[in-house]
Amino acid sequence: VPTSDGSDSDEDSTPKTSGSSGSSAKPSNNSSADLGVLNECLQEMLDGFQEDFYAIVDWAFKLDPLSCIPMHGITDRYIAGQKTEVAGYVSVLLDDLESRITILFSRVEKYERNVKQVGVVPYIPRFSQLAARMEQYITGSRDLVDQAYTKIVTIMFVTLEKIAQVEPKYADIVLLENYAAFQHSLYDLANVVPTLAKYYHQASEAYEQACSRHINLVIYIHFEKLFQFARKIEEQMYNMSPEEIAFQVGMSKVDFRKMLKSSLTGLDKTITAMYRKLQKNMTAEELLPSLWEKCKKEFLDKYTTFLKLIAKIYPNETVTSVNEMRDILANL
Repeated sequence: VPTSDGSDSDEDSTPKTSGSSGSSAKPSNNSSADLGVLNECLQEMLDGFQEDFYAIVDWAFKLDPLSCIPMHGITDRYIAGQKTEVAGYVSVLLDDLESRITILFSRVEKYERNVKQVGVVPYIPRFSQLAARMEQYITGSRDLVDQAYTKIVTIMFVTLEKIAQVEPKYADIVLLENYAAFQHSLYDLANVVPTLAKYYHQASEAYEQACSRHINLVIYIHFEKLFQFARKIEEQMYNMSPEEIAFQVGMSKVDFRKMLKSSLTGLDKTITAMYRKLQKNMTAEELLPSLWEKCKKEFLDKYTTFLKLIAKIYPNETVTSVNEMRDILANL
């Protein structure tokens, strides 16, 4: 470049390109070829290392199958952070590693789905330990961690429902015990991690539903005739007046008294049997007191509704009052 005194300067002596040959960010053909050679060299240099690399994953899986989750998250983060042009072979290696982790993760899912078990399944408390480790050691990957939580908890809940259905007779016991254990183990983390809080509340709702179904079944088993009679009254009230119902077949005052006698005679023994039925097959004894309180409340609600129906059809009949029933329940 000529200077003011007419001499030439070496500064900025590099020729500048213009037009289509300007400052394009795309690598030239020579650059692409160089990168190809680089990746071939990397492949030759690292050839044979793959199996050792994969062995780390297999070893971690044997120690704790759920470690596949943080491994998957970390690998995914590295893949996203690599420039494929510069590290093509490394990217392929990581893709293969991710596929291997996914296969191992699928094995966990398949194994747990085939488990036949009563009580708290092993992966419920293990997940809370895993979540605690992930929150402690994985930083800067909030989205990936939340995605991992979503994947594993969704599988856990779906798998739990399938395990429960292996023995339909005890399905609700399995569900309420496991959803309660999930809440208990995740209580602290759910207070600080929004994604876990969402699943905590989902487990809470599922627990209440399982409790309600189990309690209603236990109540119905021990007071079947009482509530069947109430259901007949409700059905007939759609088609006739309350005064007419007592004149229908099987609904007379005599029929009512027979039903009442068979249902409420030896009430102490019946309620004790109801408690034992609630207790039977439960492995989480710590849940029993709250479950029994729910059962007593539900029974009293149903009995209150029953008495209101009876008062419309048989107004002059003497029946154990709600307060008397509450006292009997309280004394047991």
